[in-house]
Amino acid sequence: MPPGYSLTMRHDRQNLIPLIATLGVVYGDIGTSPLYAIRECFSSNIGLNEANVLGVLSLIFWALMLVVTLKYVLLILRAHNNGEGGILALMALISNRRLKFISPHTLIAMGLLGSALFFGDTIITPAISVLSALEGITLSIPKFNHYIVPASIFIIILLFLFQSKGTDKVGALFGPIMLIWFLVIGGLGLWQIFGMPSILKAISPWYGIQLAMAYPKEILPLLGFVVLCITGAEALYADMGHFGARAIRISWLSLVGPCLILNYFGQGVAILQHPEAVANPFYFLVPEPFLLYMVALATVASIIASQSVISGLFSLVGQAIQLDYLPRLKIIHTSSHAYGRIYIPAINWLLCICVVTIILVFKNSDKLADAYGFSVSGVMVMTSLLAMVAMLRIFRWKVITVLLSFGLLFLLDLAFLTANSLKLQNGGWMPMTIAILVWSLMHLWHRQNKRLNDKIRKLSLTFSQFFQKFSPNQISRIPGTAVFLSKDFDHIPLSLIKYLEHSNCLGEQVVILTILSHTTPRIPKNERIFIQHFSNGFVQVIAHHGFMQSPRISAILKDAQGKGLLVDIHNISFFLLAVIPVLGSRLKGLRGLSARIFRVLLRNTTRTANFFEIPHQKVMELGVQFKISDY
Repeated sequence: MPPGYSLTMRHDRQNLIPLIATLGVVYGDIGTSPLYAIRECFSSNIGLNEANVLGVLSLIFWALMLVVTLKYVLLILRAHNNGEGGILALMALISNRRLKFISPHTLIAMGLLGSALFFGDTIITPAISVLSALEGITLSIPKFNHYIVPASIFIIILLFLFQSKGTDKVGALFGPIMLIWFLVIGGLGLWQIFGMPSILKAISPWYGIQLAMAYPKEILPLLGFVVLCITGAEALYADMGHFGARAIRISWLSLVGPCLILNYFGQGVAILQHPEAVANPFYFLVPEPFLLYMVALATVASIIASQSVISGLFSLVGQAIQLDYLPRLKIIHTSSHAYGRIYIPAINWLLCICVVTIILVFKNSDKLADAYGFSVSGVMVMTSLLAMVAMLRIFRWKVITVLLSFGLLFLLDLAFLTANSLKLQNGGWMPMTIAILVWSLMHLWHRQNKRLNDKIRKLSLTFSQFFQKFSPNQISRIPGTAVFLSKDFDHIPLSLIKYLEHSNCLGEQVVILTILSHTTPRIPKNERIFIQHFSNGFVQVIAHHGFMQSPRISAILKDAQGKGLLVDIHNISFFLLAVIPVLGSRLKGLRGLSARIFRVLLRNTTRTANFFEIPHQKVMELGVQFKISDY
């Protein structure tokens, strides 16, 4: 055995693990698009002749090359926020920048709209993936058609029931399963291409151009179905922080992209040689003895694709909560060693209800495809706009470079969005409605909560004002440590002021804990905790965290002890401010609608003690009424 052999092999294995992991997490959605994309493209009014099949394949090939390979893999992955990707991370990166041609409020609105559109995409993906996978059984067992909807609902409910257990154990299987999936679908396509190598002519963009010239009225609706082959492209960017741009690029260029193209071209061969295959060209590639095995593999792949978008939505909601664009919800960390594995019960069951509902409404993947695509193309448009701003202002690209690299791609995004807007009357209204509701909710919460925090701040005191008004020598002290949470590092928390006004006593040690959230993804451990000591046992602890980090009181206090804070964790009392929202007498009818919605959200938000995981037996809440005003 040559020297260093075992070390080299171990290094290669370590590099291979993230590459395989990306297959299950990043490429689950786009990897199951062959189940329905080609079939839906030929549902439009174009004939099944060679020129048209080559034209459709050409459009799909160049959509994958331009949107996925060029835009996302080669360009968008460069627009990172300290290594993190995704539209919220991108919005956080540029939201505080002053631009001549666009206001920060507009940038935030675009980022929130893109995030809201992702909600609509997440609702449709599990439904269409599972339905299209199970529909393959009807090719060999036609009677199963009556059981597709119940079976799909059963699988979906099991999937959402499993979320609370976390994905650590089964997550290790996702990558290898998707590796098998891509190799199988690529091999099936390649076998068909061997029988008709001329199908590779579709690589030329001229066939797509000819199709557009031959069917000028049908080309826009057709693009609305071509976009189905690039659904899930946003996941490449959103999951960059978990796997890194390098692993995502290598997986796409070496395996995922080639296998998808081979399968799409193989389906084109099947349609040309057997026109009846257009009803379900994906399963027509599979030999009859292996059909049920392929349905089983496709079902597992669709579950993995669904799991990917569900986990992505949990991460997105967690980021929005940390950035204060959604109310605090209960967040459960499902892994003690893998960062970012979270479960949000309220979102999980709301999403489950929505997915089951649309399965009952649409009943099959053909009808559901009419609703799919609008949210996907909408997110892509918002991502392109924000990425162009980031490249100009953050990464200092020249204007001409940005226009040359992103200009054509942005026009292509607009074309896909326009094409999918034609689906609004056939079901596309559903994801659009969901996006509008989610965007309105995020905007309303952020604005109203900011106004509420401003009111709380006005009632509070600065440190110098506090020590002038309340002399520590005149306050009774009792054994133990009292911790008061604060949102402002330069103000005394209102909970401390109200507690003193009512009791005039404090613990021997008073810790004013300020937890600050930042628009950077993560704060290094050595920069998270800062401690300042005042006289008479008063200590201020400032804990910094990024929007990808979930602050826990136990972890914060442990880090503070490492920084020199002398505190007995078992002898601590936490004092929190409980806001009691009250509507003004003039807020009636539509005028007070936003205030009433905010009050409902505020009353149902997760309590501060639960959110920061503070033991309930150590918490005292002080209720203060605040009038909620309208916009």
